[in-house]
Amino acid sequence: MRLLKYGVFALLGLAAAACSADSAPAYEMGKNYRQVSEVQKPDNPKRITVEEFFWYGCPHCYHEEPEIEKWLQHKPADVDFVRVPNTLGRPIGELHERAFYIAQTLGILDKVHKPLFDAIHAQQLPMSSLESIRALYVEKAGIKPEDFDNIANSFVVDSGMRRADALAVSYGITGTPTVVVGGKYIVDAQADMFKVVDFVVDKVRKERK
Repeated sequence: MRLLKYGVFALLGLAAAACSADSAPAYEMGKNYRQVSEVQKPDNPKRITVEEFFWYGCPHCYHEEPEIEKWLQHKPADVDFVRVPNTLGRPIGELHERAFYIAQTLGILDKVHKPLFDAIHAQQLPMSSLESIRALYVEKAGIKPEDFDNIANSFVVDSGMRRADALAVSYGITGTPTVVVGGKYIVDAQADMFKVVDFVVDKVRKERK
């Protein structure tokens, strides 16, 4: 009888341990994600912004693109996804950042985002001048060369670049690809990156209730 009693307690202990393991967070703060240097207050507390900091010349960013596209197909309805180019402190990074905001200003980003990535990584083209980027945009989006030239060094493009740079500094971005969730948490590049993003999105949602 005593052995049976101890056996029951042992089973209960194992069950409690199992429940404890199941209730533990799937991902850990400081290991899978971390807090930004300066938390940004949301414009709309009911919306959660997911910002991807990337560089067109970054091979890891290029290989992450298919995962992003898959995630976008089922992202939560209260989530807004925003791409933010980052220079990584390099002149070529600044050029590619300008290329992003030129495309965004001209309304052709959806037509040239992937082709620019492909040109650099699949076709091994340097894309290291405004002229080469202009030629790509003309080919892929059918814009007029003069429209590209008129906007390339405009105030709106320069402003977009300054905002992106300031945001990266305030968050403490040090590499790409990096995702910031809700202006509060950083998810660095890792396996199953967007599973971690989903976890952190849910965390932000619960914190705002």
